[in-house]
Amino acid sequence: MSDPNADPRTESTENEDGGLDSTTAWLEKIIRDPMADAVTGRVRVLSASEPARRGRYQECQVELAVEAPGIPTTVARQSLVFPRNRWPRAGDIVPARISRSQPDALEADWDRLSPR
Repeated sequence: MSDPNADPRTESTENEDGGLDSTTAWLEKIIRDPMADAVTGRVRVLSASEPARRGRYQECQVELAVEAPGIPTTVARQSLVFPRNRWPRAGDIVPARISRSQPDALEADWDRLSPR
């Protein structure tokens, strides 16, 4: 329990990240963000379009298997922009936050792809 006489501008919390996480979750719920009910899972690349011969960043059409606890495996299709040196390939797996109510709404950590 915190000291009622302590200066709130200098008082630290025991779990600052937990406070931020709960505030973020609250804000997502009130603005009806589909990610408000997100859980940690992963996406597996089923297929990806081929990059063009030129251009550092290009649009890629990916088909993903979305997998998370409590959510049936779902196939999602997305159009994303990647640098050529991190182009996804079938079989790649990356961690993701996945909406329970809309499993095709996801935030994948594409930075986890190894440079090619």
